[in-house]
This record gives sequence, structure tokens and C-alpha cells, in this order.
Amino acid sequence: MAAVSGGYYFWRQFTQLPDWYAEEQSSPRTYTQIQESGAAIERKIAAQIQTNPQPASTNITPNFPEPQPSKPVQVALSSQELNDLLVTKITEKSGGKGLPNSVKGFQTSVKNDQLKTGAVVDIKELQNSGIGSQHQALLTQITEKIPMSDRKVYIGIEGKPEIQNGKLHFDQNAKIQVGNMSFTITEVANRLGVSPQKVQDQLNLELKLRSLTVKDINFQDGNAVLSGAAK
Repeated sequence: MAAVSGGYYFWRQFTQLPDWYAEEQSSPRTYTQIQESGAAIERKIAAQIQTNPQPASTNITPNFPEPQPSKPVQVALSSQELNDLLVTKITEKSGGKGLPNSVKGFQTSVKNDQLKTGAVVDIKELQNSGIGSQHQALLTQITEKIPMSDRKVYIGIEGKPEIQNGKLHFDQNAKIQVGNMSFTITEVANRLGVSPQKVQDQLNLELKLRSLTVKDINFQDGNAVLSGAAK
């Protein structure tokens, strides 16, 4: 009996949906709205660059102007803005078709110096989703280990990422969350029978912007501060 109750407890923890998902269902946003928000954020970043003009060149001779380094640009984004930007960047990889039907909600939040991002996924619809072969393989492997094939499940990642090659890169200290349960990347890799590096590589999120080459990201007062150089 104890084993049954213990198993039920863990199953409930695995299948617990976040509070934000229930709140979102009362007033859901369409992908078009998110896409419009993502475009507005790109314009905000471009405007920020325009208000920080590049330094004028100092000519040594009339024919050989001295090259000047690009002036650093910093743009602060709220959690919602960062969320919408990430969603649009993810979907741009699939031709701007929107999130696949299997993804029922997506949220990004900033707390202290940590970023938490994840999605509520309908496991039934996951197999035929267009979320991308690498991410789909990881999600499928995770959910195959847990008896919840007919449910919606929250899967996310929390950590302090760095910018590498235009992507948010999470290190080995990041935690993968399934429902209410958290695991290290190594623990997930061991459960899936793959290398930690393979899991880590699949967690990277695209953050290549049209007007800004992002070189760093920091978190302050609930915002994500992007630092980089104008293109």
C-alpha cells in the first residue's frame, strides 16, 4: 500500500501543471499576438540602437579613416518580452508556422539571476509535432520514462545561461523540470542513457536578432538585459 501511495505521489508531482497555465487558459493569447509582440520587441531594440549612435571616426589622414569600435548597446526586456522573443525565434526556425499543436503554453520568467523557461506539452500530440527533431527527441525520451502518455505535462529548464553563437546556452548547473520535479542535466542524461553533452546541446535556445549581435545576457530586477553591438 505504501508503495502504491508513493508511486501515486511521484506521478502527481510529474504531472502537476504550473499555475500560470491555468491562468493563461482564461485569457489565451494567439500566436499572431505573440508574433506581433516579437516584431515590436525587435523594433524596440532597433530604436534603442538609434538613440545610441556610433562614435564618429577620427581621421588620421583624409584617405585613411581610423576604424572605430562599435558602441556597446544594452536593452532591458521584461520576462514577457523575452518570452515572446524566444517563441518567435523558435518558430522562425520552422518557417514561422507558429508553435506546434502539441505545445499548449510557453512561459519565460526571470527571478533573481536565474532564467526559467518551459512549455506545457500534450504528450498525445507530441509524436507528430514540428517542434524540431532534436527537441522532440529529447521530450519524447523524457516522457517515455514516465506513464503519462494521455496527459499534458510541463517540461522546462532553469539556470543562468550565457550567450554562445547567438544562442542561450545553459551550463551543467541548470535544472530540467518535469511537472514539479527537478533534475540535473547529468541525472536526465543517465535516465535517458545518453551523454550530458547531448542533453545540454538540445537545450540551447535561438536568440539571433536582426539589429543586434547579442554577446551577453544578465538578469536584474526581473528583467533580462541584453548586451551587444549594433549590426
